[in-house]
Amino acid sequence: MICVDFEQGQIGELSSLQREAIRQALALPPDVLHITAPLVLQNYDVYRDMIGDESMPLLANPIQVWDEVTFSYIYVPPHVEFDLHIPTFELLAECNWDPEHGLEVRFRNGVADDADQIGETGR
Repeated sequence: MICVDFEQGQIGELSSLQREAIRQALALPPDVLHITAPLVLQNYDVYRDMIGDESMPLLANPIQVWDEVTFSYIYVPPHVEFDLHIPTFELLAECNWDPEHGLEVRFRNGVADDADQIGETGR
């Protein structure tokens, strides 16, 4: 599912950047989980180190991080309101290591460039 926030004052209309972000989200390659696993694993490792939780296992293979994630939806933000000048969307998910805040993977120009708690990628 893709959730889109319309640009301020443009209810029912998408900006050209939002349209491109949707196209890019729909065109994610089949190996997107392999491509983004190191970024998500970095978030997992930082969280594990931060809380000092030895019950969170060290993951030998980055792709294993996806065993701890349940996808929710793709979010396309209002680009003008957030001063975004390139197509941007976020993959939002629940994650076992931070059930209170979840996980957000930000894609810009179709490439994942950040993973953090939901609302913390800095758009």
